[in-house]
Amino acid sequence: MVVKPVFVLVKFPAGAPLERAVLADLLQRTSVRYQTIPGLRRKLFIGGEGVGGGWYEWASRQQAEAYFNDGWRSTMLANYGVAPTVEYFDAPCIVDNDRGVIDYFLD
Repeated sequence: MVVKPVFVLVKFPAGAPLERAVLADLLQRTSVRYQTIPGLRRKLFIGGEGVGGGWYEWASRQQAEAYFNDGWRSTMLANYGVAPTVEYFDAPCIVDNDRGVIDYFLD
């Protein structure tokens, strides 16, 4: 049984796409920090035309909100010069083809 997850989309404006070697270095340096964050199930690093960010799956909204706090926003602004947008989403139904199941969260 999967506990009802919360998903968070974080986006920020980005310049030109990074060269492959630069991107690989950045991901290898930063991705490990996400392995020890309480309640974080998975993070996807995402990017598109003029935008970067992350798609996060959390065990609870409380844990997500505790992470994306004012201190986090200040750090992002200091390190990257932008304050990302943060959007929260519920998922009433998840089709999980890796596990071969469909989970419903209708309560």
